[in-house]
Amino acid sequence: ITVIVQHLLDWLEERREETPEGKACHCIIRHSALSMLKTVHRGAIARGWVPLDDLEEAQEIYDSYHTLGGNGAGTRIIHELQTMDNYPSNQSE
Repeated sequence: ITVIVQHLLDWLEERREETPEGKACHCIIRHSALSMLKTVHRGAIARGWVPLDDLEEAQEIYDSYHTLGGNGAGTRIIHELQTMDNYPSNQSE
């Protein structure tokens, strides 16, 4: 997922035109990044913890999202993920 977002960011950098099509593409990419963050977040909430690999992926997605002008929704999600445990609690005790 992160490779796709980075590829799209690189593509956008090459075409920083302010055309309606460019603006629409920029908007769709930003919303796609937010959707990816939400997916990681939902999985973490369902498990009750976030694996380190998922957290690292979420951070990369968030960095791209923020670069594209994303705001509070993604920031809230990444902050919540950063405060979660990175391993399941020991339920056998």
